[in-house]
Parts: sequence; structure tokens; C-alpha cells
Amino acid sequence: MAEKHDIADTQVELNDEKLEITAFDLLTDHEKELLELEARLNAELDAKLMANPNKMPTACYFILPNEFGERFCYYGVQPNLNKYFQLVSGMEKTQAKVYSTAFTMLAYFFPLIGAALSDSFLGKWWTIIGFSIVYLIGMIMVTVFAIPGVIPASNFLTFLPMLVIAIGTGGIKPCVSSHGGDQYLPAQEQAKDFFFNIFYVAINVGGLLTQFIVPEMTKLKCYDQDTCYSAAFLLPTIVFALALAIFAAGHKFYRIVPPLGEFLPLKAAQAAILAARRHSKASKEERAAKGHWLNFAEEEYGGVFLEEVRDFGLVLVPV
Repeated sequence: MAEKHDIADTQVELNDEKLEITAFDLLTDHEKELLELEARLNAELDAKLMANPNKMPTACYFILPNEFGERFCYYGVQPNLNKYFQLVSGMEKTQAKVYSTAFTMLAYFFPLIGAALSDSFLGKWWTIIGFSIVYLIGMIMVTVFAIPGVIPASNFLTFLPMLVIAIGTGGIKPCVSSHGGDQYLPAQEQAKDFFFNIFYVAINVGGLLTQFIVPEMTKLKCYDQDTCYSAAFLLPTIVFALALAIFAAGHKFYRIVPPLGEFLPLKAAQAAILAARRHSKASKEERAAKGHWLNFAEEEYGGVFLEEVRDFGLVLVPV
């Protein structure tokens, strides 16, 4: 009986190993190379993580202040834009509302650009640093432009800093949380869940505090005016500058996931076109065998990538 159990256990182990190999085989050769590169780059950090898997990685102590500072900055500006455009820039109420809404729309459009650049070429670290610098430049601009007489009356010049800020905040938005997740190994799911709880606390505390403080600062008197938006915007600018400095200081502690090295939106479009072309020419039997129509491009693009394309498509339209 003992011998039979040993044989059964061996069979289970073989089956598990086979399943693991099969999952790995869904990756393309390039994706396998990237996984190996990631393992080499992070070998020392990964060993430390596995030595104490329940401990929050040191890197997270640099990521959390960054998210707090960014949300403090964003919500220090966005809710006050409508009044800022009217009182400082002289816009009419309807026009100010249009410009405020345009800023919010752009801030939620540019995450698509940031995500594409991060995963394709820059990686999360450089994407966060690069777009954060853009963000900070925009904050300095709006702080200076809020001083009466610095710029001539112009809707374009008034909105220009907001465009720069939208590019910056949108560019880093999809990267910071995923960069935090990258600091954990697959075996640390429970510890990672705890990190994301703290991460969202940082978001909410930053956003909440600034909405109490910044509106009160706009009521200060400066430059012979009854409002002082330059001082109000200066505070979140300083907070974000400090948060960015803290984030940059943690560079040596970060696990780095290498970018793919090719433009993912283009690759996804090419995969979809190839799969659609083959699907249209396939017989009913071939379609039934493949299942989802995207699987017709599996040989060239790998099952894992096509699954990600499918998930992204579900965000846009059911596919």
C-alpha cells in the first residue's frame, strides 16, 4: 500500500510539474527572456524578501509617501479650479466649468499613454520619475501664473499649466500602484494585500487633508487681492516635490520589472488583425477547436499576451 501511495504522489508531482511547464510554454521566447532578466536583476532583493516574506519591503516606505503627496497635490488643485478660473483668470462661470472638466478628462486620458510607455519602453521607475517631473513643472507654472499680472489675460496661458499637470498626473497614475505590487513575490499575496490596504489609506488621507487645507489658504489676502491662489497652490507643490524626492531616494530598494521593448498597443493591434484574418478564413471545426477568435494568433504572440489583450478589450467592448 505504501508503494502505491508513493507512485500516486509521484504522479501528482509529475502532473503539477507538467502543468507548470505548460503555463510557462504559453510565453513567447522574448517573454521568457524578460522573466529571466527580471530574476537576475532582482536576485539579491528577492532573497531578502523570501527570508522574511511577511515583512513590508523597504521599497514600499518610499512608494507610500509618493502616493500620499501626489494625491495631496492633485486634490489640492482640481476641486479649486472652477473658482480659480473665475476669480483669477476672469472666465465666466460656464467657461470655467468647461475648462475644469477638460482638465479632469485629460487627467484620466493620459494614463493610457503612461501605461503604454511604461510597459513598452521606459519601465515603471523611469515613467514615474519622468512624468512626475512634468507634473512638478506644471505645479510650479500654475503657482507662478496665479500671481496677478505675471501673465496677460489669456485662456490658453491660464490652461497651459493644467494641461502639463494633466499629462504628469495621468502618466504616473497607472504605474505607482503596479510598481508597489512589483515589490512582492507571488508567494507574498497576503503581505501584498496588506500593502494595498495601506496604499489606499495614503490616497484617501492625502486627498482628504488637502481639501480641508488648500481651500482655506485661498482665502488669504495677498498682492492686494482678497484671494491668494498662488499661496494655496504653493503648498501642494512643495508637498509633491518632497514626495518625489523621497520616491527617487528609494531607487536601490526597488524590484525592477523590465519593459517589453516593443510598443504594446501596436503589437496588440497587429495580433488582433492577424487573428481576425485567420478566424474569417477558418472552418467551423477550426473555430470550435480554437475557442476564442484571438487564439488564432497564439503561435506568434503567445497565450499570455493574448489573454491580456482579451482583458483589455473587455474594458472597451465585449470581445
